[in-house]
Amino acid sequence: MGGSDFDMPDGGCEPCQQPHRASQATAQNNFEVKHIQPTLKGGVVLLIAKDSAMASSIDSPTMTRELLPLDVREILDFFLRRWKLVCSIAVITFALFVAAAYLLPPSYTGVAQVLLDSPVDYMTPQDYSNSDFADNSTFIESQIAVLRSASLLQKVVDSEKLTEDPKIGPGALIWLQGALGVSRVGLADVIEISVTAYDPGKAASLANAISQAYLADRVRSRYEGARKASTWLSERAASLRAELSLSEQAVQKFRIDHNLLATPAGSLTDQQLSELNVALITARAELSEKRAQYQQVDKLLTSGGDIQSMPDVLQSVVISALRAQISGVTRREADLKLKYGDRHPDVLAAQAERRDIEGQITAEVQRLIGNLKNEVDAAEAREASLSRALNSVSNRSEVEGQVGVQLRDLERIAAANKELFETFLSRAKLTEEKSTLLNSGVRVITDAVIPGSPSFPNRPLFAALGLVLGFFVGGAGAVLRELFASGFLAKKQIEEELSVPVLASIPRMAGWSRDAQSQAQPVAYLERRPLSRFSEAVRRLRLGIDATPDQARLPRLMLVTSAMPGEGKTTLVLSLACSAAADGERVLVVDADLRLSATTAFFGMADKVGLVDLLTLPVKAANAIHLDERSGISLLPAGARTRNPPALLASARMRSVLEELRGKFDTVIVDAPPVGAAADATILARYVDKVLFVVKWRETAREAVAEGIRHLGGRSKIAGIALTMVDEPKLPKYGRYTSLESSVSDSYYLN
Repeated sequence: MGGSDFDMPDGGCEPCQQPHRASQATAQNNFEVKHIQPTLKGGVVLLIAKDSAMASSIDSPTMTRELLPLDVREILDFFLRRWKLVCSIAVITFALFVAAAYLLPPSYTGVAQVLLDSPVDYMTPQDYSNSDFADNSTFIESQIAVLRSASLLQKVVDSEKLTEDPKIGPGALIWLQGALGVSRVGLADVIEISVTAYDPGKAASLANAISQAYLADRVRSRYEGARKASTWLSERAASLRAELSLSEQAVQKFRIDHNLLATPAGSLTDQQLSELNVALITARAELSEKRAQYQQVDKLLTSGGDIQSMPDVLQSVVISALRAQISGVTRREADLKLKYGDRHPDVLAAQAERRDIEGQITAEVQRLIGNLKNEVDAAEAREASLSRALNSVSNRSEVEGQVGVQLRDLERIAAANKELFETFLSRAKLTEEKSTLLNSGVRVITDAVIPGSPSFPNRPLFAALGLVLGFFVGGAGAVLRELFASGFLAKKQIEEELSVPVLASIPRMAGWSRDAQSQAQPVAYLERRPLSRFSEAVRRLRLGIDATPDQARLPRLMLVTSAMPGEGKTTLVLSLACSAAADGERVLVVDADLRLSATTAFFGMADKVGLVDLLTLPVKAANAIHLDERSGISLLPAGARTRNPPALLASARMRSVLEELRGKFDTVIVDAPPVGAAADATILARYVDKVLFVVKWRETAREAVAEGIRHLGGRSKIAGIALTMVDEPKLPKYGRYTSLESSVSDSYYLN
């Protein structure tokens, strides 16, 4: 009821899967969790609680947690119960990004591409001035630095008159440096130049202006380099020409001073020496050949051999002709002898002719032998003459060799100077000609065109990014909300972490606020709807209290309290009393909350004699107890106001009053203040049989619940926990925490 414990705000629910069984009455005074299942807190952190002995030496609730494997079903349950939060944040983020995409001033980007190619040399197959150009990142990075340089961009600023643009102003160079983007296209030798500006035409024109300025800068730098190289080469060639002239004059002067004649093949002495060597070798070979022939003839003459078998005789034409004649004469002589006989004159004439021819052959052979002897003598004389001449030239060459070393040194110097001069001269001429025909090796392959749409903000990209980021932020927010949700979500969760049984989960009744008889809730509700879900939950709670283990008798004297205010404690007290009264029990409700007194206000008995009067005045208990005719509930109201409630509640009179009331009623329910707000409940807990601890679903901090139980003296007095204000329709979103009663459809109950 407005601002009191009657309030039941909306919230989620996570009941346990295993309700407390009445069979626990035969168990020992402990609560052992035998089947521990992993629990999901906040959809992310897995928690588990173990406590095998409630009545331990410490007898206080402990919360032991450990990480367990994540269940996919729990993740799905997490998104099912948090999808509204995730989608809300996603929609808000998406809307913000879309709004920003339409509100931010648009920017346009013009893009041009420049190819860095090897410069073409139209005059020579190799361009030495660009020999270091290669497909390497160092060169390309250098060119990118050139494109970003202030000197190049200043030329564009001047040519495009950017300082006169009212939107750019005097800081045009800095603006252009910030608007310019230069990057390499993949691994190709292509540089992409992009300029982002407020106007599409301005962006395209600036990108093209930068590319053209870069091309002009490349041509100018190559021209200046070629011109400088040509000038230096020409100056160097002139100095080398003077050095070459001096070295050649030194060679010529040395020759004249030492009377050294030169031929195209070298010095004259060396040429003569070479020719005499060749002639001497030839003469000696010829002498050896003639001498061998003569020795062969001489050997034949000495041994009496056939002289006509010598090669010169056999090769002589005259002897061959004479032999042919003698052969004919010999045949004619033989014919005449057969015809006329040996003494015939014709035979004698033929014989005389034959002898004459033989004499001619012998004379010719002697002549050949004499010629051969003459040839041997001539060869010997020629060989001796050549030897003398060679010795003479050799002596002169030795004299010239002493100064030849100096001459050859001077000649080498002159030759080196000549080669170096010719190289520099040709290079200077070539460079001079190439400076008139230059190719930068850089060309624009893509001119910047006027962009049709802004590059920033990219509205589709903004929308997609806003959607993705929204879902991410929404998911993170949902996770954080789960992590920072300190309350309990279900019965099973409480039992696992605190080792205290949950007797029932009381559903939140959203229709009460619209009930025509809202002033009579919850009594009127229970009277009108005794078979509703709420009524069954209260009845289950009563059965759970009656089945409390290690209880020799029914707990007639029961204390109801909570950790913090606003957890539905008073509503639950009235509901228990109404349910017990409906079953014919004599029920007394003691309003021991002497500060707030919500129960007294509910029955409208604030002016009646009550508990404070009973404890401070000589008033009989029967005079302080008042019966509510409608519900059949007897009430001991708070009575008069007091400034020291703990002292009154701790008095012996309070103990005796409660013992007196125990004998007069079947059930006495003490509505005590919250444990966290005052010490009253801790004091009263010593006088009652059992304590029912009220926990608000998803709201009461777990640490507060554990601390409250410790303040009440541990688990020994705790009959159990009542989980209040549970939102039953939301329980399926909590997966395995859904309890048995929450799985039943509302159509089953007569609500």
